[in-house]
Amino acid sequence: MAYDEAYVAKPNTGSLFKNSFKKTETQPDLRGEVVLDKTFLLDLIDKSKDPTIKVSISAWSKESEKVGKYLSLSIGQPYVKKTESNPWE
Repeated sequence: MAYDEAYVAKPNTGSLFKNSFKKTETQPDLRGEVVLDKTFLLDLIDKSKDPTIKVSISAWSKESEKVGKYLSLSIGQPYVKKTESNPWE
């Protein structure tokens, strides 16, 4: 079953659902979408010193009666490990 078209994702979130149309091993097991806030993207571009952009992705296993099991996603700034000298950075 495809994802619920009536659901509107919050900015910087998304979902992955089982690909019920999968016929071959080369097709994805899960499919979905992520909605990204334009300001978030522009901020990432402005801060990047590299030709690539890195983001953090978090996922939660969820289940609904309508679509079954799926992954709920959140996209954010890349994780920066805290230093021992300043754990509040």
